[in-house]
Amino acid sequence: MANILAVTANALEPATLDPRTAWANAARKVVTRADALHADGSLNQQFFKPKKVVFATEKAKWNESDWANLYAGIEKYGIDPSSWKKIIEEFCPGRDVLFVRIKASRAIGSQGLNRYHGWIGSKDEMSAEYARNKAIGEATGCWKSGILVENDHGHAMAAIRKRDEEEAAAGILPPGKRVKK
Repeated sequence: MANILAVTANALEPATLDPRTAWANAARKVVTRADALHADGSLNQQFFKPKKVVFATEKAKWNESDWANLYAGIEKYGIDPSSWKKIIEEFCPGRDVLFVRIKASRAIGSQGLNRYHGWIGSKDEMSAEYARNKAIGEATGCWKSGILVENDHGHAMAAIRKRDEEEAAAGILPPGKRVKK
C-alpha cells in the first residue's frame, strides 16, 4: 500500500497510487490549505515542522516532587474529568490541566484516559498498569514514544478487551480500583 515514487526531471510523481491514498490526497486538496500540501495532495511534512524550537522553562519541567504529587493526587482523586482541577489545587498548584492530563497519560502508559474514568491507584498500581499497556502496545505495534496509542484498525482496544476477559476468567484483578463506572 506504500507509495512508490518515480523520479522525473522536475518532481516526484507517484508511479502507482493506492486508491485509498488517492482518495485521501483528493480530499486534502479540497479542505487543506495549499502550503501544507504537495501538488499531488500528499502532506508537505516541512509545513508541520516547528519554525522555532521552544524549550520548556524550569517551571514547566517536572521533577521527582512533581511526579510524587501527581501520583498522590491520582491516588486520592483518581483519573476522571472532575479530578484534574482538584489534583491541581491540592497537589500541583500552578500547573495547567492539559499538562497534568498528559503527565497522567504518560504515567499510566495510555494515550486515551477515557477507559480509566473513575480509576484510582497508587504509584505502584500505575506502574503495573503502565507495564500492562506497554505489553499490549509492543505486541500490537501500538507502543509509540512510551505510550499506548490506538491505530485505525482497533488492534490495541481488541487486545485490551481480550486481556481483560482472560484475566476475569482466571480471577485476576487488574491494578487499581474503580470507584465510578
